[in-house]
Amino acid sequence: MTAACTVFLTFSLLCYLAASLLVPGSFLLRRPSWEKPGRLLLGIGIAIHAVGLFLHLLMSGQSPFSSVLVVISLLIVAVVAAALVLDRYSATRHMSLFAGPLAFLGLLYPLLMPIRYEAAQSILLQYPWLGVHVAISLLGLVGFALAFCTAVSYLIQASLLRRGRLNSFLPALDRTASATFQFAATGFIVFTLGLGMGVIWLFSAPGELMKVQDAKILVALPTWLLFASYLYLRGVRGSHSSRLKWLVIAGFILALANLVAVRHGFVPEDQQSTGVGFLVARPPV
Repeated sequence: MTAACTVFLTFSLLCYLAASLLVPGSFLLRRPSWEKPGRLLLGIGIAIHAVGLFLHLLMSGQSPFSSVLVVISLLIVAVVAAALVLDRYSATRHMSLFAGPLAFLGLLYPLLMPIRYEAAQSILLQYPWLGVHVAISLLGLVGFALAFCTAVSYLIQASLLRRGRLNSFLPALDRTASATFQFAATGFIVFTLGLGMGVIWLFSAPGELMKVQDAKILVALPTWLLFASYLYLRGVRGSHSSRLKWLVIAGFILALANLVAVRHGFVPEDQQSTGVGFLVARPPV
């Protein structure tokens, strides 16, 4: 990554950090005047982040999906932008309360531990439709991230109500419950499509390009099952238990762990005949 790109991403990280202090501070310390500048900093942060991301892609000439930093950056920009739009135009208020910390921690990880998928660059150039699978899967994660935010909001409000308190800063329980279901359902549909494309490609990968027991696909299945269980219990069985929100939270955390910690086992061309796979993630030179 060039020095210019690093500067842009560092400034966006600082904006996310400031927003992560101001917006939650307006809630925890009852300082409503802090929320507006916190949202403004989030908007400035994603604008700077997008510019840094564009410069990185322009100067490196790499595929958007060959770097953990770029993949996570795309996810962060989409989630924060959606949260700000929902804050302004929907009844699901104060999504930025959770989007700011997610953005800060999400960008901090790849900046401190830059990892590049060296084999992914050539693979995506050969098979561009594989990039479509990655993009669709990321859109599903955006839905899961928004469902995570509303689920946490629901649990906080429910905890306060059990103590005989109602926080006017957070949305009402019925709104967050409905929003959690809608975001989870939308993310689940999109994620299922992306996962299906990945499974099809996995079993038809040209030249045994990937191991059939690819860990990233296998770890994605529990995420899919957790959200499927939540949607079944909430949408089909009609359960409104607050415990269901923990399925959403666990599913999103597992999806994040899969995104940042599990690598595809690509098989290089000189080893395809032997069927030997290897871990391709390594620090950039």
